[in-house]
Amino acid sequence: MLPPMSLSPRFSPRSLFRFSFLFLALAPAVASAQMSQGPPTPLVTDLAKVPSGSWAQYSMKVGTMPPMTMKMALVGKSPAGNIIEMSVEGGATAKLGKVVTQVTLQGGADGVSKPQKLVIQMGPNDPMEMQTGGAQGQFAKPDPKTLVKEETLKVAAGSFKTKHYRNKTAQGDSVDSWVAESAAPIGLVKMEMTQKSNPMVTGPITMELTAVGKDAKPSITKAAKPYDQAAFMKQVMGGPGVPPAK
Repeated sequence: MLPPMSLSPRFSPRSLFRFSFLFLALAPAVASAQMSQGPPTPLVTDLAKVPSGSWAQYSMKVGTMPPMTMKMALVGKSPAGNIIEMSVEGGATAKLGKVVTQVTLQGGADGVSKPQKLVIQMGPNDPMEMQTGGAQGQFAKPDPKTLVKEETLKVAAGSFKTKHYRNKTAQGDSVDSWVAESAAPIGLVKMEMTQKSNPMVTGPITMELTAVGKDAKPSITKAAKPYDQAAFMKQVMGGPGVPPAK
C-alpha cells in the first residue's frame, strides 16, 4: 500500500531494518501483498452493507519479532468509496508510536476494490497522503480455485465457520487465509505466511482475530499533507518524537 521509494545509502542497517519493517506493519496482508508481491488482501464482505464503525482486532507476529496489535475498522463511507483504517501498535513498531493507514476503497465489477486515496499517520506526526496505483493496496474476493476447504476455526474472538484459501507469492512462499463474512469489516479471521524470501524476517508471519466491535471512530482526523519523501523518511527513522513537518 506504499509507493515505491528510494533508500539513501547513508541509512544504517538498523534504520533500513526499521524502514522495511514498517512495510510489514501497515496492512493486514502486507507480508504477502507488499513484501513478496503476493495476492491482494482478501475481502469477503460487501462493504456497502457493513455498518460504519465495525472493527476487528488482530494479534500479529512477524517471525521472531515481538508481537503487535493490529486493528482494522470501517470508519466511514463517501461517494469516493468505503473508508478503512488499519492501525498497528507495539512490537517492533513501538518506537514509531501508533501507525495508522487510512484507505478509501472503491469496488469494481471484477470483485477487486482499489484504493482511491491512501493516508498514513505515524505517532503524533501530521498525516500524509501517499501515492496509489498498480496492484498496491488492493482488496479482492479470493479466487475459488485457491479454496482448500471449509472449516470451523476457533480463535480468541470466538468460533467462526471459515473458508480456507491458499495462495503463492511470486517468490513461492505460501499465504493461507481463513475468512468468514461474519468477521467484519473485511472477513479476515486468520492469515499465515510461511515466507522464506525475506532475509530480514526469520520464521512465519501470522495474524489472528482477537476481538470484534461496532464502535470505531476515525483516528486520522486532520487534513493530510502532500507526500514528502524526506519528511516521511525522517518520521520513520526518528520515531514518535519527530515534530510534525512544517
